[in-house]
Amino acid sequence: MLIIFAALMKNLTLLFLLCGFQTYAIDEVYEVYRLSHILFDGWVTDDEWRDIPVFDLKMQLPNLNSTPTEISEIRLGYDDEYVYLSGRLYDSDISNMMANTKKRDALTGSTQWFGMVLDSYNDNENALAFFTTPTGLRWDLAISNDAIGTNPVNISWNAFWDVKVQKNDKAWFVEMRVPFSSLGFEEKEGEVTMGIATWRYIARKNEMDMFPLIPPEFGDWSPFRPSLFQDIKFRGIKRQSPLYITPYVLGGFSRVNELSGDETGYESDNTVIRQIGGDIKIGLSRNWTLDLSVNTDFAQVEADDQQVNLTRFSLFFPEKRLFFQERAGVFNFNFGRRDNLFYSRRIGINDGDLQSIIGGARVVGRSGSWDIGFISMQTANEVDFKGENLTVFRAKRDVINDRSDLGIMFTNRMDFDGGYNSNYGLDFTWETMEDWYLSLRLAQTFDSDIDNALFDPASSKYWISFSSRNNRGFGLGSSLSRSGADFIPGMGFEQRDDYTRIGNRLTYNWYLDNSSKIFSHGFQSGGTAHWSNTTGKLESLGWRLGWDLQLRNTWRFEVRVRPQIENLVEDFELTDDVVIPVGDYKFVSYNAEFATPQTNRLWAQVEAEVGNFYDGRRSSISITPTFNVSSTLELSGAYEYNRASFEQRDQVLDLHLIRLKSLIMFDTKLSLAALVQYNNQSKSFQGNVRFRYNPSEGNDLFIVYNDDLNTDRFRETPTLPTTNQRSIQFKYSYTFRR
Repeated sequence: MLIIFAALMKNLTLLFLLCGFQTYAIDEVYEVYRLSHILFDGWVTDDEWRDIPVFDLKMQLPNLNSTPTEISEIRLGYDDEYVYLSGRLYDSDISNMMANTKKRDALTGSTQWFGMVLDSYNDNENALAFFTTPTGLRWDLAISNDAIGTNPVNISWNAFWDVKVQKNDKAWFVEMRVPFSSLGFEEKEGEVTMGIATWRYIARKNEMDMFPLIPPEFGDWSPFRPSLFQDIKFRGIKRQSPLYITPYVLGGFSRVNELSGDETGYESDNTVIRQIGGDIKIGLSRNWTLDLSVNTDFAQVEADDQQVNLTRFSLFFPEKRLFFQERAGVFNFNFGRRDNLFYSRRIGINDGDLQSIIGGARVVGRSGSWDIGFISMQTANEVDFKGENLTVFRAKRDVINDRSDLGIMFTNRMDFDGGYNSNYGLDFTWETMEDWYLSLRLAQTFDSDIDNALFDPASSKYWISFSSRNNRGFGLGSSLSRSGADFIPGMGFEQRDDYTRIGNRLTYNWYLDNSSKIFSHGFQSGGTAHWSNTTGKLESLGWRLGWDLQLRNTWRFEVRVRPQIENLVEDFELTDDVVIPVGDYKFVSYNAEFATPQTNRLWAQVEAEVGNFYDGRRSSISITPTFNVSSTLELSGAYEYNRASFEQRDQVLDLHLIRLKSLIMFDTKLSLAALVQYNNQSKSFQGNVRFRYNPSEGNDLFIVYNDDLNTDRFRETPTLPTTNQRSIQFKYSYTFRR
């Protein structure tokens, strides 16, 4: 298989060297204007702004490289403390300007947007985004992996920065300032070079005007791709070593109802919550940051959305906890879409249950061509969990060119009894030609429960991939990986073990000219095959063939046919009453999906699937609507229905999942959010109500209520309690800054 894979990569390389490729990078460096004094009020009327030339914006959507339909005067400046971005954003129909949210970190296409993305280390891989709307909200996120892949952005990341917004009958006006202390950067001989992209989005026209112009063929996150940013230069930035101290106080009450020892009833475990703790952020230098935490708490974090899982493998949930967010991309060591040597949700979360974190430290930074990251956290010794120390070290550096890197990672998980799980990893990513990448990964586990030997295939995993990152025209990709039976990354995420896998992808996409109502369409094909290393037998093979279509008004349509082979060596339990027995299965399903324009106040995504499912039949439908009623009220929800029937065994699975969300935004500082989830398998309502008052960055008051209500108490004996668990907590934190 290695010979076949190597030959395939050689042929693909020759093909694309013959076909050529297109380069979008900009060579010249833009020198940023130094400001002496700006009245930071949002009106952009200072004389100094007029002396700065505006960026030459071009339309990205819906008509690539066209002249924008509205006038936008965007300028960039700086002083000793801040990077400033100003916008005079004119609108010929200001009365119909869309501004439908006030939520911090809202992500919706039904409102106007304006802001910038900064690659502060100019590493062409990571960046930080700062955006606002006519309501003056703040939206920031962190970008990793050059904005390529399944989920290359981290919306949970937050920073200290300010924005002022004004409006009259002709335009809306913006001044935003980002402290250099919130960025991190490298200085060379008194100069700092960063990368920037800035853009304006006009919702009612689905129009994006940006500088520099980045084509849309790199996927939905194309405008955030750091390797295609404009280089900008600052001179004489003074050294800053900021200090942020954020103590918190937490209080509340929780009740958990559990089955008694004699199993004749339920007993309540009532707990009064009283806790203090805090975080400290220290700027060790311009490009190194130390975070310390004591009694680490995440009571304010939004609840996870429930997911339906009809596979044999674990679900993946994103990290939302702020402590793990800064430059999180440095810690990425992936083996494809989900599997990763480090998964931060392993810290303080055991099998879905929370474990107390005594505290820890986190250091991230960049030195020359090196990116460095270190985390060490200590969990508490509790009744159900052993206390553990969890540590990860990551280092990688640019090699060959500025889009290629070589790295190492070490993880270690150790309890007080001497039990341990340690892993090392080596990775290499090489841009062989424009937007074509060769990636290599090697990792190994050392565990107190196995016989350890260096380079033992049983405890090792490797992954090789060669693929394109451009969606225009032909797209090709191949990968080969092998994971041993004893490869168990104790701080990572791994769906399978003891397998050999081959994956392939072949696509062709057309981007039509501006006169067409069709924006893009194309053929999609790809799949994976897994073999057991022990038996050599095929375990599963899944393939997809389909067509995607996107209209210029942002309607999207997808159709798929999915042949699949599953060879079960043990029973697959969907529920206690529905079990698929050991056997070899071949089946085909058909999938269709469409999405209405997110530029509307009311939009939705609908997906349906029908076909065979192992030795039975399956049908499913999901609907996820969102309604931006106004800038004060947002309603959203989801309904998913899955039916799997197996006539030979007279077994039927009917699964309903309902999720309802509401968000009331009194202003950009005060909000009330509610989430209710229900599925008919657990026969319980899970509710979460979250009140937040955020008068300034780092100053937060949260009140959070959680409940898990049984809807059918009499389905079991003894009778179930009204609620499985209930809690109300308040948390107040304040940041002292120097």
